[in-house]
Amino acid sequence: MELRTRHDAPAEYTPPPATAAPDTDAQIWNIPAPVKKFSNRRAEFRRIGTILMRGSGRALLLCGMGGVGKTQLALAYAQRRRSSVTLGWRISAGSRASAISSLAELGRQLNLSSPTAESTAKKVVESLSEREGWLLIFDDARTCEDLLDLVPVTSGGQVLITSRNPQFDRLAETLLLQVFPQEEAARFLRNRVGDTDQDSSEELATRLGGLPLALEQAGAYCRDSGIGLRDYLQRYDSSRARLLRQGSGLNRVSVEATLELSFDWVARRNLAAMQLLRVLAFMAPAEVPRNLPAINPSVLPRALAHACADVVGLDETIATLLQASLLTSATAEHIRVHQLISDVLRDRITADGNRRLRWLRGLRTTFLPGRDSSSSWSVSRWVNATLALLWAGVQVDERDPDGWSRAATLLPHAEKVWTYLANGGVTFRKKEMILAAQLFGELGIRLFRSGDYAVAEELCRRALRIGQETLSDTDPRLLRLTNCLAQVTHGLGNLNEAKDLYEQILSVYRRDYGEDHSDTIQTMNDLGGVLMELDERLPHARRIYEQVVSTRLRTLGERNVHTLMAMNNLGKVCRRLHDLSTARTLATKVVRVGSELLGEEHPDNLVWMNNLAEVSRARGDLEEAHTLHQKVLTLRRKVLGETHPASIVSMNNLARVMRLLGDTTAALQLYEESLRLTRQGVGEGHPSFTAAEKGVRECLADRHRLDGGNDSS
Repeated sequence: MELRTRHDAPAEYTPPPATAAPDTDAQIWNIPAPVKKFSNRRAEFRRIGTILMRGSGRALLLCGMGGVGKTQLALAYAQRRRSSVTLGWRISAGSRASAISSLAELGRQLNLSSPTAESTAKKVVESLSEREGWLLIFDDARTCEDLLDLVPVTSGGQVLITSRNPQFDRLAETLLLQVFPQEEAARFLRNRVGDTDQDSSEELATRLGGLPLALEQAGAYCRDSGIGLRDYLQRYDSSRARLLRQGSGLNRVSVEATLELSFDWVARRNLAAMQLLRVLAFMAPAEVPRNLPAINPSVLPRALAHACADVVGLDETIATLLQASLLTSATAEHIRVHQLISDVLRDRITADGNRRLRWLRGLRTTFLPGRDSSSSWSVSRWVNATLALLWAGVQVDERDPDGWSRAATLLPHAEKVWTYLANGGVTFRKKEMILAAQLFGELGIRLFRSGDYAVAEELCRRALRIGQETLSDTDPRLLRLTNCLAQVTHGLGNLNEAKDLYEQILSVYRRDYGEDHSDTIQTMNDLGGVLMELDERLPHARRIYEQVVSTRLRTLGERNVHTLMAMNNLGKVCRRLHDLSTARTLATKVVRVGSELLGEEHPDNLVWMNNLAEVSRARGDLEEAHTLHQKVLTLRRKVLGETHPASIVSMNNLARVMRLLGDTTAALQLYEESLRLTRQGVGEGHPSFTAAEKGVRECLADRHRLDGGNDSS
């Protein structure tokens, strides 16, 4: 019916003639019954009743993406209300002309004659405003403007409007229909098919994104074909596009056709919006940073690049997709697209990927200005554009917590791009392979700093593996990937592997760039961090850091973050070598200058403050050490979270000082909490777990000695 109304029916098309209700000849009714297998949305029914029964006189808008069940919910509500109203009328509201035509037909049923269809429609509106006990459904409305002066405003009846466009504030209150949650969607599939396979129902519900139309279509296919949900999953994997083109029974529109209507509307209204949707189709069905397209517009099609030139243009582009309900969410920070929308659009681009057809479309674009140039883009070109956007999006300082959260947001989209490469679905050139390696490396190091060590290690190892296949041993990009993995392995406590990686990098930098080059000095700094944890290498670590500090002071000055890092590390080495006077001087200066440069709560400054607290402990200033460690732990929990490895280090350090102060019970509790969090986070092989285990043993030994002393007395 939707397709017929939009494409095949003439402007003067009118709905089928009214029929009398079975129980009374006085009732006027043209609202069809909902589909037989309509899923009962109990919560939505309650909300519809609550809103419409207020008697405010305002209509209720049911909005959401195509296939979410707006019309079926409205028809089901009408079916429930049929016995309590004298008039029920469905109005085809795809355009103002069709809405007027439908209302004019109702006017003829009410014996309201007038010279024109529009004047008859307005008479109907006036008449209903004075009557009670009626229900109107304005189905598939496009814009609020199409319905101005056509919707009765009265508490005597009820008006439902269905639309993909949520912007009907002037006429109606809004009820946004969401897709089914996974559990409900899986249960619907099992009940519809009569199949108890829970795993297959949950997997299929996830693949279909909980979209009611797609669930019904899959269920109907299984029933009609006599197959189970697992069989359908196999067919979906191999023939998704073909299945989504199929309807689910007589007069039911397919998922693909339903979404194509929205695609076509968007393409006619705002070409940039359609191009943005194509970019999103090659990302994961997860949150995308709203400003991501604007970070590197040069890789985008012309219309979208132009729209992204300013924030208002991007807002207008996103607004068009929202009006078509092609975005499942949009906030000031993120946008998100439904999985099935991406699947259908991606299948459409793939199907159009025939080389000859692309050549013809490209030729047409050249000679017919105004055509969509991106219509000739191949799948590979869209994926490459997506990869370039993700690379631009990750370019936030790796030590900035904002960059860590951005990396976590971009990761699922990078993984999606990786699937195209790993599955051979897209042919990557060497350039894109290198960019993918760099992307995974930079995502990995940022997730490492956020505390997600396991994911960071997997990403950095993957990045280095790809880099080694495409880059020479001395390429700076490969050295950067090696450095990222070295940092992660150091953080995981794999000291020998980290040392070998750093020494490998350092030898190249010294040979190719010289001893004083910034990359050489930074690698020396990183290597020294590993050596200071190997007792026999402490003197060597001190010599390295003395050289690094001297070079940093000479080239960057004292008030520089890299200089402060080197000074802090030299102070740590001095503390471990029991040169506590030098250690305290360095640590005090670093914390003072660092607080001025970065602010007290910056993660780097908390590292430096932690070292100052450890110097105080080593000097025997336990009260000062306790105060500093307590402060660092509080701030780390606030900035990084309780489960971050740095927060766990602070727990161990504070517990150690508590034990030395004689508060064994509190120290033991803190160590045990540290064990639990470390086991859940980075695992029992991490140095923090070993330190906490040792602390628990020492606390229990202290308690045993105290208990033994009391017994003997």
